[in-house]
Amino acid sequence: MNKGDLSREKLLVQRYQLKEVIGEGAMGIVYRAEDTVSKKQNVAVKILSKALDDMKMIQRFQREATISALLSERSENIVKVSDYGVDENKVPFYVMEFLNGENLGDMIDIHDISLTQFFEFAHQICRAMETAHNGIFFEGEMCPVIHRDLKPNNIYVTEDATGKQAIKVLDFGIAKLMKNDEGDAEKFMGTPRYCSPEQLQGNDLDNRSDIYSLGMVMYLMLSKKYPWDLEINSVGAWYKAHTELLPAKFSPELNIPLELEKLILCCLEKSPFNRPQSVGEIIQKLENIARKIFVKNNNQVENKTAFNVHEIEENKTSSLENFLLTNKWPINKPIQKIVFPRIITHEEQVIPTICTMLEEEDINNRKNNIRYNQFLFQSYPHPMILWLTVLYSLEDGARWLPCYLDLKTKIGQQVVNILSDSKEYFLLFFPLEKPHKCHDLLSFKIMLKQRTSLKKWSSVGNMLSVKHNEEAIVSRRKLKQDLEELKPKIILEIEKSHTQEIHG
Repeated sequence: MNKGDLSREKLLVQRYQLKEVIGEGAMGIVYRAEDTVSKKQNVAVKILSKALDDMKMIQRFQREATISALLSERSENIVKVSDYGVDENKVPFYVMEFLNGENLGDMIDIHDISLTQFFEFAHQICRAMETAHNGIFFEGEMCPVIHRDLKPNNIYVTEDATGKQAIKVLDFGIAKLMKNDEGDAEKFMGTPRYCSPEQLQGNDLDNRSDIYSLGMVMYLMLSKKYPWDLEINSVGAWYKAHTELLPAKFSPELNIPLELEKLILCCLEKSPFNRPQSVGEIIQKLENIARKIFVKNNNQVENKTAFNVHEIEENKTSSLENFLLTNKWPINKPIQKIVFPRIITHEEQVIPTICTMLEEEDINNRKNNIRYNQFLFQSYPHPMILWLTVLYSLEDGARWLPCYLDLKTKIGQQVVNILSDSKEYFLLFFPLEKPHKCHDLLSFKIMLKQRTSLKKWSSVGNMLSVKHNEEAIVSRRKLKQDLEELKPKIILEIEKSHTQEIHG
């Protein structure tokens, strides 16, 4: 079965309305769908894409769903499976939670992962793997689960409406149950660049094989490269690296704490006996290292680690908002209803903002509106981004606040680069009646997928050459046309949503 066998709007088993393909796994195609029974806006449906006459493949697909479902009940860091079934054509499928965000591999490629983020992500990945290694009750006995394909693309960084990030481990398609899977040892399964030496050699595996793969993931998160600089990207080259070559130490420029480096390199030991023997041991060492790095005052709350640094961020918010409210309307801007971007610096932090001038009554009415934001890109004939902010209520309708960022200007590139590194921006209101001082503000989250898109578009903008400045007018006009076409869809999306903030 292939993607063409399913129409975009197919209703699966009279319940799941398939919308679009969002990914492909080892055995199946994953669709975004709407659950018409539970009224959930989005779920993910994975449908077996291999030959239906292969009973072994069908059984493995069913087992993947079962393992994931049982594990997700025990760990919030494993993707939740809610349903399994067979459609009218006898094609197996299972239903998962829909994840907003992106896989860790894409995040590593595009974004820099701070040391704080590293500890948060590593801790959650470890918790998921500890749950798997502790096992599930399967066919009458407790069976540890070995993932066998732990890699960045099988780890998802989710982001909720508040911008809080969390890890989900997925794709247990080739997981090994420590019970009666001895036949699997006869053939190789996995991704060579992340596999342990014993997995590449076809030996029996236990939890320490996943620990090796975990070491590879942690190394990549911190350095953005692999422990070996291979001239040829081949299975043979990776086999030699994993079985014979010592992993390189981290570059001194990264300033990786020595204890952390030792722990990660220990995970990459060739012999399973020389690695940490359990994920629980790794968790304990990570927590101890994080405590030493982030807790500098012995009088601070006991057990405060990098894993709860969100409290520190919350304490900074009120100070920043008070500062933003002291801002004045620029003297070079006319006193009229306009929208423009502005970069503001506060305590060495660069803050992206949008300034707008409206009637004071309108500002007061808009404080509790539903907030919507979206970024659109036009590459030809001139690279330009539409930064769209919308405020909406049933009583007052929509207030459209579009900004156009020219990627061939210094200020345009600067704003886009700051947005791509920020988790939020602020909308500053200035009243027409008293125009010189900021009257109020609202904050808007910039989601991970949006930040990734902004970084990609910025790179494209740098690469493109522009023949005539007049071409910017053409791109701006095209974005305006796109916005007019999108407006009814955006309103519909807002009215269907039950959240206060929506991201297009």
